[in-house]
Amino acid sequence: MQAWNDDPSALARIGAERLRHLLLAGVERTIGKDGVRLHGLAYVAPELQGRRGQQVQVRYMPHDDRFVEVYLDGEHLCTAHPQGQLSDEQVEAFREHARQETKRLNRQRRQASARTRAELAPLSDDQREPAQARLLPAAALTDQARRRADSELTRRSRSDLLGLRPARAPKETP
Repeated sequence: MQAWNDDPSALARIGAERLRHLLLAGVERTIGKDGVRLHGLAYVAPELQGRRGQQVQVRYMPHDDRFVEVYLDGEHLCTAHPQGQLSDEQVEAFREHARQETKRLNRQRRQASARTRAELAPLSDDQREPAQARLLPAAALTDQARRRADSELTRRSRSDLLGLRPARAPKETP
């Protein structure tokens, strides 16, 4: 007691919610198509949608299957509940999150498509400077491929295998 009273360190109170999280058992799991599986139950939360395949830390009370806490990279991601025991509010939260996720993914797809169109803009005849593009014009590819094929055929061709003599220019007659 003397050491406790003599210690000048400041004491900080930890909230019950934070303290409870520190006392939960933990295990690593991978988010699957039906959420996080633990003890034969599938735990779901709207925040788990679109995260399939990610490794998470699942913290739970060993004798209470009503919920689990899910952490991603040490940060609290969500509280997940067993799939068959969702309230009406939780079901509506899932639907709203799915709608928002669909909008977000559609927006990203449109942006990626627009970037692709800009990066792969075709060259036109009246254009002096080519726009930055990842592809060569079709004519250049055709010409380049033809030259490569011709040089490869010339390199590999041999007429001595058939007993033929190399072709000579015809003699000029006076």
